[in-house]
Amino acid sequence: MNLAPTRLRVGVEERRKYLIHQLWKEDYTEDPVGKKTEDMTLTELEQIHINVKCQKARELEAR
Repeated sequence: MNLAPTRLRVGVEERRKYLIHQLWKEDYTEDPVGKKTEDMTLTELEQIHINVKCQKARELEAR
């Protein structure tokens, strides 16, 4: 059994780290239920990132 990380796995982990960092910059470290960003899947992080960016844009638009 080959335990070396595949290119896909490395890419997924790099994207997760990027999104976690971007969310931290927006002061988002956990969801309303208390799940930390570090424990989220890539899919969860992608959706939250989109939601946070949309919310920020709506706030800027309202000014």
